[in-house]
Parts: sequence; structure tokens; C-alpha cells
Amino acid sequence: MLFYIQYQGQEYKVRVESRDGQHWVAFGDEAEQPVDISYYGNDYTLLHEKGVFNANIVGDKSDYTVWRPEGNLNFTVESEYRRIVGLLRGQNLDVENNIYAKMPGKITKITTKLGASVSNGDSLMVMEAMKMENEIKAQVDGEIKNICVKEGQAVETGTLLIEIAPATES
Repeated sequence: MLFYIQYQGQEYKVRVESRDGQHWVAFGDEAEQPVDISYYGNDYTLLHEKGVFNANIVGDKSDYTVWRPEGNLNFTVESEYRRIVGLLRGQNLDVENNIYAKMPGKITKITTKLGASVSNGDSLMVMEAMKMENEIKAQVDGEIKNICVKEGQAVETGTLLIEIAPATES
């Protein structure tokens, strides 16, 4: 599952998965790495190729504090699921620039390219849903950072379609 972590005004993506009895973690765009995680109550130990991380973690739903001898860390965590539900309910997410499928369908045409500059309202792709073609448009000015689907691909509600890096104001 993908988590969005807000720490000191920055957002970080962390993907955590469990497969075949092994935990895997990917930080940002890095390749996933196997990790060993053990916990008892609020005390966590993470064994990673870069070392051992011990922490006492306390929090409620999205706000957490990590108590460590080196100093405490305060951050918020939002799951990919919670973010998608917020998008579908029309909640405004200040840091959200990505395009998600608002209904299940099939991608019939991709009209943009990786690295392309786009403006709010530009056509990005066409999705067929309920026997109708729906044009998917950019919601911000920016650059196409990642196209997460292919033409002909079936998608479910909430599927990440395109990542857009917002244009910087000069």
C-alpha cells in the first residue's frame, strides 16, 4: 500500500507491501527493498540494508510522533486509499496534481507524452466508460512526470492514471 507522509513541509511517498512472508519498502522512486519489521505495542524495530532503526511510535489516525534518542519526529500519514476517497468525494488536496480514474473503464487513447508541458484543461487521454468516451483533462499547469496506464488497459475507480509535476511560478 502507498502512503503519503508529510514531514517539515515536504511530502514523501512510501510503499509498504508484504509478499510471501517478506516485507518490502520503497521510498519515493527508489527500488523496493526487503526489510524486517518487528513491533511490540508502540515499539518498532526496522532492519534494513542501511542499518537498524528503533523507535517508539504513537499517534492517532494520521498524526504521529516517533520518539527516538536522536530526537522526536512529528509527521502526518495519509494512505493512498484515504487520498483517493477524498478525491472522489471532491475534497481539495492542496498537494494533489495527479489524475485518478473517477469510474471504472478502459483507456482508449493517450494524447500526451512523458515530459510534455501541459496547461489546466489540456486533453491527456480518453477513457471509455459505460459505452461513452470521456476526455480526461489536466487539472493543473505542469509537466507529465509519469503515465501510469497504457492504451487498451482496463482501470478501476481510483487508479492512478497520470502524475503531473506542477509548474513552478517565476
